[in-house]
Order: sequence, then C-alpha cells, then structure tokens
Amino acid sequence: MAYTLTPEQISSITMPELAFSTERLLPAWEDIPEEFKRGNIYTELASAIFYGTPIPPSTIELNEGVEGEALSKCVRAHLQSYGPKHEHKIAGVGYMISCACTLTPATEADEA
Repeated sequence: MAYTLTPEQISSITMPELAFSTERLLPAWEDIPEEFKRGNIYTELASAIFYGTPIPPSTIELNEGVEGEALSKCVRAHLQSYGPKHEHKIAGVGYMISCACTLTPATEADEA
C-alpha cells in the first residue's frame, strides 16, 4: 500500500508523542522513494532540524490544509524517536515533509 500523509494525520500528534517521541506516521523503509534514501533537500531539512544546524536556504509552501505548527510538531516528534535506524528516520521524515509541503531551493539571485 502506498504511503500517504494527510493534514489530519499531521495534526493528530499529541503532546505526549512530542515529549516522548513516536514512529506512528513514519513510512516503512520499503515505502520511502530512493531519492530520499540517497538524500535531497527534504532530507537536508530533516537533518538540519535533527542536528540543530542552519536550515538549507529555501522557500516552503505548505500543502492545502497543512498547518505549519502542526507539521513542526509532527517532524520533531518523529525525529526524537530512538526506534528506527538514523538513515530510516532522516529519509522517512524527509519523505513526510515532502508529503506536506513543497521546498524550493533558494538560488544565489534570491539570496542577493
């Protein structure tokens, strides 16, 4: 079955899940497309949030119905989990982010 992530699922993350982590919405390794396993702008964003490093310069356009605060809570709750291997977690959370929004890398002209 193909992985999907709805705005309702994103908003369903509870405060205990945020405090203690969850894997509830993390896609199975087999459901994650190869480009997320190799790394892309979405996995770079997931890694930056995980490590607390600067976020890659980009614009974020949320999909219809997705709330920024809910997506942030969902991403953080899943990144805190000790269950999956690190590679699975970063690829999976990157894929989750891509299901909720569109990231457009900033160009040098945008940064000037």
